[in-house]
Amino acid sequence: MRNMKLSLGLFLFLVLAFAAITLKSEMESAKNLGAVVNSKYSDFAPIVSADGKTLYFASDRQGGFGGQDGWGSHKTAGEWGEPFNLGKPYNTERNEGPDCFTPDEQIMYYTACNRPNGLGRCDIWTTYKTGDSWAPAKNLGSVINTKYNDANSSISPDNKTLYFVSDRPGGLGGWDIYYSEKKDDGTWGEPKNIGPTINTADNEIYVFIHWDGTTLYFSSDGRGGFGSADLFVSKKLGKNWSETGWSEPANLGPVVNSPEKDTYFSIPASGDFAYFSSTRSDTIGLEDIYTIPVPAIGKPLGLTLVYGIVADIKTCKKSSIDPNTKAKVYDITSCTPVEAVIRIADSKTDKEIMVVKAKPDGSYKAIINAGVDYTLSATAKNYSFHSERFQVPITAAYKEVEKNILLTTLEAGAVVVMHNIYFDFDKSTLRPESKVELNNLIRMLKGNPSMRLEIRGHTDIKGSDAYNIRLSKARAKAVVKYLVSKGGISAKRLTSVGYSFHMPIASNDTDEGRQMNRRVEFRIISK
Repeated sequence: MRNMKLSLGLFLFLVLAFAAITLKSEMESAKNLGAVVNSKYSDFAPIVSADGKTLYFASDRQGGFGGQDGWGSHKTAGEWGEPFNLGKPYNTERNEGPDCFTPDEQIMYYTACNRPNGLGRCDIWTTYKTGDSWAPAKNLGSVINTKYNDANSSISPDNKTLYFVSDRPGGLGGWDIYYSEKKDDGTWGEPKNIGPTINTADNEIYVFIHWDGTTLYFSSDGRGGFGSADLFVSKKLGKNWSETGWSEPANLGPVVNSPEKDTYFSIPASGDFAYFSSTRSDTIGLEDIYTIPVPAIGKPLGLTLVYGIVADIKTCKKSSIDPNTKAKVYDITSCTPVEAVIRIADSKTDKEIMVVKAKPDGSYKAIINAGVDYTLSATAKNYSFHSERFQVPITAAYKEVEKNILLTTLEAGAVVVMHNIYFDFDKSTLRPESKVELNNLIRMLKGNPSMRLEIRGHTDIKGSDAYNIRLSKARAKAVVKYLVSKGGISAKRLTSVGYSFHMPIASNDTDEGRQMNRRVEFRIISK
């Protein structure tokens, strides 16, 4: 028995020793970003972009417009570049620093204090990108801001929920976390306290909602821990989180929290490394920006970053032939960009998940969660819509997917393939996942009330011509029926034709080519 106790004691000693070595190693893993990003002044409040390629922060370094300015740095070949000032009119002679950005970095929210046109001591403001600069800022107004302090905002990836901290009366402590949901008319709803699972009788002074829209990071000095205020993580409990609430907060541990002042925690969509500012002993200046691996307990959900360019197909100067399908492939960089609106919806229900706008160069970015079947649709004035469907498995790790989109001008004779029309096998019965594509067509027809279309059904080369004529006709008619019965489109504006396998757009010698040939498209008869 004594030998067993000794062995057990030795085992526990070894476990604790190993844990201590591991803990020491983790605590030493915080890395100062170095003298390119950090200066001899204060560099703090880092906000990393969704794709992890741009770091925004506040600094009182020289070269600004006065006080603390907003700055940024781009990552190239794994290294952060020379910081650039975000410029006027965003930066002024007062103190500025970004709170958060939408995934495409086109909208910024930030805190500004003691402004002549402010509503309280500190207010939350917003601005948007116009070309290479930021537009004049706009106060979010009295729904969000009070005569007290409202600060440190964080926007959900769909730009529909704003989290922030406030010391307004009626909270649970000194500073509490609140959230406001955007209404259908684009205005913000009345802020709500996030509740006692998160807020304490003391202070929650910082909040960051991850790009997954589910994982919440925040600082609190009311929960104990490793420093005067520690960083914690909590996750939404189900889709109706406003009713089901949040998981019990977990301390991010000594990997992140230290006895020093560690604040402003930000993580890219990949969820691998976090950025924070600290007054640790190895700072170059008064306060520096650090990076650190995200501990397992704080890992967000797997995400997919969808990005690409929207362009006009008629303007493309370079193309090639796909060796497998024999279809034409265009070089998107040789095409004129289009400032399109990108709508992302659930493929099964057509429920809108988010809307983003392409930049003047046609580029766009969006963040989507795993476990959903999505349809991405691009629309622009005087162009037909274009849709792409893709699935992100629930178990998927972070990845980046390029989806370039070519739009067709709305003009007589133009032919547009509808990529997401699905039928039951060997039938003309429309499957539910065709709803998004058909609703896009309905919206286009309602926006162009004089437009007339020919709905065209096509098949691959398998089967007899007579069989394929019947099937392609029936499928084209099924689309017309939906447009009339569900969309209220006049039948006089629509005709349907079945072309069998006589108008292929790819080779019928491969599975991929035959799949492209099995399609429904429309031709504009008149606009």
